[in-house]
Amino acid sequence: MSASVRDWALLVVVTVATIPASAFVWFIGGMSMCGEETYNTPPVSVGDSLCGALVEPIAPWATLAAIPTILVAVGGVVAVRRGRANLLMVFLGSLYLLAMLIALAFTASF
Repeated sequence: MSASVRDWALLVVVTVATIPASAFVWFIGGMSMCGEETYNTPPVSVGDSLCGALVEPIAPWATLAAIPTILVAVGGVVAVRRGRANLLMVFLGSLYLLAMLIALAFTASF
């Protein structure tokens, strides 16, 4: 198998491997903004506003949660075009770090 085919196959595997990180961001962020509180929040609270604007109409929140996967896909294409498989692995590692930081920010802010 040539190096180019191997690199493109690695890109596909790495991009598919990022889907759990995007799902994690989707779940943690959505639960943080639209959490299952048993108390009533004030009608103008930030969490309720963001939940109604981003999470309930699925498309905006799906786009935001897919950012880690999109970053790896775009960065991976750049890495493969330049012939640098190591750069692709750096993108994958940084993706999971980014997903954890996003999840930490959501749980701390809402």
